[in-house]
This record gives sequence, C-alpha cells and structure tokens, in this order.
Amino acid sequence: MIKYIAVFFYLIFLNISAAEYLKFDSADQKFPNHPEVLVEVSFPKEFTGKLPLIITQHGSTRDGKKIQDGATDEYSKRIIKEGTKQGFAVAALDAFYRKPITANEKTRFPDALNYANELRKILLKDERFDNERFFYTGFSYGAQQVLKTISEQYNNKNPKAWRAIASAEPGCNIFQEPVKFDFPVLIIKGEESHYYIEPCEILEKELLKKGNQVTLINIPKANHFFSTNGEIGKGIAVNGCRYDPIIRKSDGTLRLYSGAEISRKEAKRKCITSESGKGKNRKKLDKAVNLTITFFKKNLN
Repeated sequence: MIKYIAVFFYLIFLNISAAEYLKFDSADQKFPNHPEVLVEVSFPKEFTGKLPLIITQHGSTRDGKKIQDGATDEYSKRIIKEGTKQGFAVAALDAFYRKPITANEKTRFPDALNYANELRKILLKDERFDNERFFYTGFSYGAQQVLKTISEQYNNKNPKAWRAIASAEPGCNIFQEPVKFDFPVLIIKGEESHYYIEPCEILEKELLKKGNQVTLINIPKANHFFSTNGEIGKGIAVNGCRYDPIIRKSDGTLRLYSGAEISRKEAKRKCITSESGKGKNRKKLDKAVNLTITFFKKNLN
C-alpha cells in the first residue's frame, strides 16, 4: 500500500519532463520472486485539459529503446513518438522487467494483460488523464495480450475498460472465445508474416458474428516485423493450427475451431512450430503505427 501511494503521488506531482517513470508490483505465478513492473509515461510537449492515454506493450524482443534499466520494443518506441505528437499520453510497459526470461521462452511469458490492467487502475487516479479515453495496443506477444480483452471473463470483471484496442501482428492461432463487448478492435497483419493471416481472418469472422466492431488490415509485402526484407527461418513460434485455430473457452478448456475439444498438451504439439521470422528493415512499421494512432484518434469521441 505504501508503495502504491508513493507511485501515485510521484505521478501527480512530478511533471518536470516529457517522460515520467513508475514501478509497481503485480503478482505472476510464473515469476513469484520478480513481481516488479516498470513503466515509462510520455507526454505531449504541450497540452491543456485531460489527456487520452495509450498503454503499449512490447513484443518478445525489447529492441527499441531503454526505459531506465528496462526496455521496450521498436513498435512501442514509435507509438510513443507518434502518439505524443498527436496529443496522447503514452505508457510503455516493460513486462519482462528483471525477470529471468529470454525471447525464445514463449511458454514462460508473463500474463502482461494483468500488468496493463493494474497500470490502468493506477493511472485512472491521475487527474491528468481522461478516464473515458484509455487505449491499449501491442506488438506480437504484446498484440496477443491485447486480444485477451475479448473474453467474457475479462469484460465481466472490467466493463468499459478501453475506448479501443489495436493488435499489431498477433498470432491468432489460439484465441479467447469471443463475446459481445463495447470497444472497437483493430488487427494489423503483415502479408508475408510467419504468423499467417488465416487464423486472424477466422477470429475476425467470429467477432463480427457477436456484433463487435472489428477491422482487419493486411499490409502488403510486410513480414512479422513490418519489414520488406523478410524470410522464414528456424526458431520457435505459436503459428501452427493455421487453418483450424484453438479457441480458449470461458471455463478455460480448449477446443479446435472445427469443434473437437483438445488438451493443452495436444494444443502445444499442434500449434508450436520451429519457424521464425527474419528481416528487420522495418520499412512498413511506420504504416502500422500510423494505422494504430489514426484508429485511436477516430475513436476519441
């Protein structure tokens, strides 16, 4: 509690630069001894009134910029730059902060949606931010966390949490069973990504069936990193189940899109492959970032 109050007052009263920092604890069963989460909050150079806020989540490779002794990825770095230019405050969350984890340990990644939700609740108490205009975005692993917000359980616990969400290059091979919710969704894919588009097309169809607002955009000649020099190599990716993705039901059990129930062990066998994406000239990344910021601006009112 003392730490929480200290963070709150730090946010309210320390406004001496374009960026501020906070740390908070959020329990994760995979990392019980490493609960600390680091956040950088960036502001427009000039602003009046309450600010709309974007929370952005990095992917598995935090190769964009340093956040004190943590880091974020290139997508979030550019979301910060363009978002603040367009009048948003942007909070970049380091989900791997001080955790003993590498980019290839995908089954050990923390549940960063919980971190984003804790951060949202903290920042709702900061009078500089507009409580009605909180947005959520992320790339790759971060994009997957963003898409967890479509579940029944999440929306029952967190009604009207977000004004809109944007998921940049998710693997839709395992997704939450969609329900009707009250925020629009943008999914951005690269045409040449090794996280193939077919599962996201199925997800889009299922979201539309529930009456949701969803837009799926496929950027031509772009790989997973929104680069034009991409190739598929060896590594680890949750990109199997390409034509029959797995749906995580509200009770936690899994089923194939075609209908059959499936165990977690079998789901891992079917959906985890030895592929990876290569090529990071990122010539199409600004396109993805601009699509996200434009989408959020469209949904300000």
